[in-house]
Amino acid sequence: MKTFKWVTLVALVGASFAFGQGSDVSKLKGKQIPAFFMTTFDGKKLTSASLKGKPVVLDFWATWCGPCKAASPTMQAFHDKYASKGLMVIGVNMGEDKSTMKKAANYAKEHKYTYCFTKENDAYAGKLGIQGIPCFIFIDKSGKVVAVETGFGPEAVPIFEAHIKKIL
Repeated sequence: MKTFKWVTLVALVGASFAFGQGSDVSKLKGKQIPAFFMTTFDGKKLTSASLKGKPVVLDFWATWCGPCKAASPTMQAFHDKYASKGLMVIGVNMGEDKSTMKKAANYAKEHKYTYCFTKENDAYAGKLGIQGIPCFIFIDKSGKVVAVETGFGPEAVPIFEAHIKKIL
């Protein structure tokens, strides 16, 4: 299992170079978010085009990532506080294998999270150059990346909220 996770991470880093995006997701700041097509765990489709006009937080996470799971209650709190102002919080799942995909699919239900969760996003994460998770991308209504943050701890909450206020 650990070997698979490391192989997946190495593949993501390699994919970021293959797509010509460089190896640092922070280079996206100030640019349009590359087009995406995601599928929610209940089968709905989300695209960058369908979210145009909405402020978006992309939260790249995995079930085996402790800091990712620690960030989920904060993402839910932001969803609860700002969804009425149009904020779309998306839990962008990646790095799962067959043995953890079911756990990922049940994660939101088990914890009563009501923000959106998507699955099988490894290729897109690689395209963006994501090397570590959790990774958060804050996108304004025009589709421009305003901020990128990697990692999560209590000190991140006011920083994230400031980014959200910028994109609203």
